[in-house]
Amino acid sequence: MSVTMLLLLAVMGLAFDIGRVYIARNEAQVFTDAAAMAAASKLDGTKAGLDRARQAVANLRGRWNLGTQEFHGVVAEFSADGSTWEKDPREAAGMTQARVTAPDNSVEITFLRAVGGPNHFIVPAHAAAAANPVRLTE
Repeated sequence: MSVTMLLLLAVMGLAFDIGRVYIARNEAQVFTDAAAMAAASKLDGTKAGLDRARQAVANLRGRWNLGTQEFHGVVAEFSADGSTWEKDPREAAGMTQARVTAPDNSVEITFLRAVGGPNHFIVPAHAAAAANPVRLTE
């Protein structure tokens, strides 16, 4: 009975940790989807459009890790054709796509650590959106 109880607790701990990782992954993906679409909606092929797109990403406040942390290290990149992404394009003419990456989402592991698992899982997310019409492309 005690061995079975120990195994049951181990499986519950595994489910808890993996569940937290999946929730964090979903929260990060929802944030990057929203940020990419917000940025793409501001792109109009002008320098002012790029500035508005960057500001839209900066103003989008999202929280993750069950609402306990804000996103940081968010990177916004822009492209005219979706093949070459630039963080700071020299010319704004023709920029019609935005890609947002949230690379630094680290979820602390609670139960797997006790059996030799990692202390943290990194859960990055990214999304790309095109303007006119605004839609997710990646």
